[in-house]
Amino acid sequence: MKFINKLFMTILRICVIVLVGGVLTSNMMELTYSATIQNNPNVLITINSDGSISQNGNLFDGQLYPSTLIDAENGVGGINGVIRIQNQFKNIDVDNLAIGINDMVIGNNYPKNIVLASFLHNVRLKIEKGVLFDFNKTIVDYTSLENILYESDNSEYMGYSLASNDKFSLNKGETTDLKYSLHMDLGAGNELQSLTAYMPIYINLKESYSDHGNDDEEEVVIIEDSLVPIDKLNKMDHFQYIQGYPDNTVRPEGLVTREEVAAVFYRLLDPVYRISILLENESFSDVSHDRWSIKYIASLCNGKILEGYPDGSFKPGSPITRAELAAVASRFDKLSPLEENSFADTNEHWAIEYINSAAAKGWVKGYPDGSFKPDQYITRAEFVTLVNNVLNRNVHKDNILENIKVFPDLTSDSWYYEDMVEAINSHIYSRDENSSEVWIEIIYPTLDL
Repeated sequence: MKFINKLFMTILRICVIVLVGGVLTSNMMELTYSATIQNNPNVLITINSDGSISQNGNLFDGQLYPSTLIDAENGVGGINGVIRIQNQFKNIDVDNLAIGINDMVIGNNYPKNIVLASFLHNVRLKIEKGVLFDFNKTIVDYTSLENILYESDNSEYMGYSLASNDKFSLNKGETTDLKYSLHMDLGAGNELQSLTAYMPIYINLKESYSDHGNDDEEEVVIIEDSLVPIDKLNKMDHFQYIQGYPDNTVRPEGLVTREEVAAVFYRLLDPVYRISILLENESFSDVSHDRWSIKYIASLCNGKILEGYPDGSFKPGSPITRAELAAVASRFDKLSPLEENSFADTNEHWAIEYINSAAAKGWVKGYPDGSFKPDQYITRAEFVTLVNNVLNRNVHKDNILENIKVFPDLTSDSWYYEDMVEAINSHIYSRDENSSEVWIEIIYPTLDL
């Protein structure tokens, strides 16, 4: 059997940008909070020429309490500001926006589920579009947050799809401003007293269908089964393969870049095979010789596990999609033939064989609505879940030792808690009658992280 290696076909087909959000607090007292828009935007997002994304600024740090719409838009009881997007890459379309609610701290005696439901119902968001502070179109008109919320792996909360006449494009070289206004209904109850939460705003971008040149597509490479690096992953030793950030977070809902994928799979290779493909340098135009990931990128490209682009670039800082990651993982095993498609939205997709094969092996799962969302960027939590499935690494929280590494943004009630802990901690283990791990000891080997 032969299969097509067409990894990383395009960039920005679907992009979730997690802005540097703000600490949002609510209070039922009649406080006066004024947030006037300055001459500069609160947040500047730049889509760089190589497809990577950078951002500067903060959304907000403000009080939100019941008020009229007029007062809220003037900064009394409401929160507002401006996001500016500069596009230096290629033509893109925007058809979905969303918000998240993270790290909620409740300063009253109400249950969390009641507080969250009330908050999502009583707080509304307005987004206006314009250029250089001249806003001429409302694309989200004070819609309740329950209709805008995005939660990873939750088909009920997939953000807000813009109406057909509200979707917009941003061509290469163009800039657009988005003004956001948050408002709490006057009828909000005491359950929203003394609430603090971190609220990111998500902007979903995808490459414009009118801009489908061949400059970013990979050449089709036919790989014989005999060349697939089967059993070249170290499935026996359960070493740590991801680490936290300098600010002591691990960001399970953050995105994963191409170079981070290269680094993880490099660490997970069988030591003998790793040495056989080791390279310290590579001639990609956008990967400098002193970049932290150069060895990982060079080695995995040498092993034909990853590929660059025909223009000589690798785009190391660009995020990776669910389809692309399924394809990378499938490079470590033969494809499993399937008579029918596993998901409703992958029939014509370039990675259909990889996705179906990974699903047949139990490496990936779809959503409750029967979709796979192949072009959606993958989060760190989704990434480690796939990797753990490939490696057969699984542990129940009851079998996790107490002296694990702890991060404030990784809580035990998260759906991804066990998979993240598995990836973060090196450990010695045995297996119970259900083949689940029983941890014996946390170890601290010297690793190439």
